[in-house]
Amino acid sequence: MSEWNVVARGHLGGVDRADVDGLRRACEAAQPLDLKVELDEADHLARPTHFLAVSGDEVIGYAGITPGDEAEVCGMVHPSWRRRGVGTALLAGILGAALVLERASILVICEEAGPLAGAWMRRLGANLDSSERRMVVRMSSSDEASTTTDTPLQIRPATDADHDPVVALLGEEFSDHPDERRIIGTDGGDVVGTLRLTESSHRTMIYGLVIDEGRRGTRLGTRMLAAVMAQLRAEGVAEVGLEVDPDNTPAVRLYERFGFETVTTYRYMRLAVTPRGLRDPDQAPAPHGGAR
Repeated sequence: MSEWNVVARGHLGGVDRADVDGLRRACEAAQPLDLKVELDEADHLARPTHFLAVSGDEVIGYAGITPGDEAEVCGMVHPSWRRRGVGTALLAGILGAALVLERASILVICEEAGPLAGAWMRRLGANLDSSERRMVVRMSSSDEASTTTDTPLQIRPATDADHDPVVALLGEEFSDHPDERRIIGTDGGDVVGTLRLTESSHRTMIYGLVIDEGRRGTRLGTRMLAAVMAQLRAEGVAEVGLEVDPDNTPAVRLYERFGFETVTTYRYMRLAVTPRGLRDPDQAPAPHGGAR
C-alpha cells in the first residue's frame, strides 16, 4: 500500500492551489458535488489552516478551516484513495487547528449529494446548524432580456466614504477580504444596496446582497441584481454563483428569474473539537498504510 502523509500550510501558494483545484475537479467528476473550498483563507498569525494529504507528488486529500469565528471546514479525498484513513487524518489536523485558534466547535460543510460525510459527522456527535442552497447560472446560456423589465439600479465599487452607509445597511461592522469586490447600489444618490463579489477558478460568486430595510418590496433587489449581472456579463464572466437560505422563497424565486439553478444543498454540521472518536466516512478498517 502506498504511503502518504498530511502536511499543514498557513496559506496555499500557486502549486498547492493548482493541485487542490485538480483534486476538487476529480471529486466533483465522481459525484454531483459543488465543493465549497476556500483556498484564499489565511490566519493573520500564519497559523496552519490548510491540510494536504500527499502521496509522492500527488495531493490525494485536502481540508481547510476558515480562521473566523464560525470556523467553517470543507474537505475531500480523491475517490481512489478513500477507505484508507485519509479523511480521519485530515479531520485530526483540522481539530488541532481549531484548538490553536481557540474554537470550541467547527462547522463542517456536508452536501446532500454526498451522504456519507453527513452520516460520518452524525456518528461523531455533530448536529445540523443550518442549510444553504448553492445556485448557479451559466451566462452563455442565460437570456438577459427575460430576467427583468425594471431599469437596472446604478452600481459602483464601494469607497472608504461608503463605509458608514454600508454599516447602516448591514446593521453591523464589516471587513472585506482583499480578494473581494464590494459593490453598492444607489438610487437618487442614496446608498440603498450592497453585495460582495469573489472570483474562484471557475466562477464569480455573489455574497451578502442586502437592500435598505425601509425600502424593501420596491424591487430594488431585482434592479440591483440586474445591474450586477449586466456588469459581469460585460466583463466576460462565464458562470455566476450564490448561496441562499432554502426557506427564503422570495429570494429563491428572484434568483430563478435570472436563470439561477440549484446545484447543491449544503448542510452545516456543528462538531465539537473533541469528538467521541475519529472514523473515516467509509468506516475503513485500521490500521491504514498512511505515514503520519
